[in-house]
Amino acid sequence: MTSDSLIENLSADLQEFELLMQTATRPNVKDFLHNKLSEIKVNIEKLEKAKLASQTQTDEVAVKSTLYTTKISQYGWDESSKFVRLYVTIPQIENLREDQISCEFTSTSVKFIAQNHLNKNHLLQIVGLAYSIVPKESTCKIKSGNVVISMKKDKEGRTWGNVTAVERKEKEAKDSKLNSKDMDSSDPQAGIMNLMKKMYDEGDDDMKRMIKKTWYESQQKQKEGGGL
Repeated sequence: MTSDSLIENLSADLQEFELLMQTATRPNVKDFLHNKLSEIKVNIEKLEKAKLASQTQTDEVAVKSTLYTTKISQYGWDESSKFVRLYVTIPQIENLREDQISCEFTSTSVKFIAQNHLNKNHLLQIVGLAYSIVPKESTCKIKSGNVVISMKKDKEGRTWGNVTAVERKEKEAKDSKLNSKDMDSSDPQAGIMNLMKKMYDEGDDDMKRMIKKTWYESQQKQKEGGGL
C-alpha cells in the first residue's frame, strides 16, 4: 500500500472517530476515543513528513542529473615551501550546504565540485599535477565568494613553478632549447646576446636596469673601438 493510500485510510478513520467522539457520553469511552484520535493524527503526520522527504530527495536527484556542469579553467595560485594553493572565485559559494561541496585529492590530482549552485555544477579537476602531493594533509576551505585549495607538497622546499606536469615539461623543454641556443659555441657573441635577452625578459626591474646600463656601456666601448 502506498503512503497516499495509508494517509487516505487513516483520514477516513479519523473522521469516524471524531463522529463517535461527538456522541460518546461515558468518560472511559471518551478517553479511549481521544487516545485513538491522537494516535491517528500522529501517524498521519509521520506519513506526510516521510512523503515530503521522499519527494524532496527525488527532486534533488532529478536536478543533479539534469544540471549543466561548467568546468573551471581560470584560477589563481601561489606556493610556499610546504604548500601549493589554488584560488577559485565562485560568487555566493559560502551559502552552499556541506553536502553540495566535495574536494578529492590523490597523490597527483585534485577534483573540486560544487553541486546545484546558481543553477549549475562547478567543476575544477586537475589530473597530473607538476609534482606529488600528500592527500591526507591537503585541504579545501570555503570563504566569502572564494575557494582555497591547499595541496601539501610531497617534498617540502621544492619549487614547482607550475601547477600541472604538462606546463612544467613545456617550460623545461623551452628552457633547454634556449640554453642550448645561448651556449652555441659557433658564435660566442650571439650566445652572450641571447643570454642577456633571456635575463632581461625574465628579470625584475632592477635586473632590467642593470642590463640596460651594461648594454649601453658596451655600445659606447664599441664606438670607441673596444669590444665586449
